[in-house]
Amino acid sequence: MEYWAAFLGTPRAAELRRFSDPPGHPAYDGCSDVVPAHQTLARHRRARADRPSAGIIPPGSHGTKPDGWTLGITRTYRTMFIPEHGLTVYLPASFRTVHAYVYGPDGRLNARPDTR
Repeated sequence: MEYWAAFLGTPRAAELRRFSDPPGHPAYDGCSDVVPAHQTLARHRRARADRPSAGIIPPGSHGTKPDGWTLGITRTYRTMFIPEHGLTVYLPASFRTVHAYVYGPDGRLNARPDTR
């Protein structure tokens, strides 16, 4: 990872600054052509049940797709392991830049114009 780290998650995860996925490189996470299809398409199906770790949802998650996603870019973050769930949580510092994405009528992910 270079100087900046990007966290992609639900608007609530960004508000709490608690993510179950590790950070990515900001040059890639903001591009819809490299964000996983599950996130870029509103009606994209999840992995088949017979695939390894399919159907495993982190504790506290509800499994439904949000109306949009938030990309927060920060310089530092910490990690916290929650042994009772076997889960690592990523805790970014305050975001320097925030990009919001919502699904359009066509079901594709679009940047919201009020991004800061």
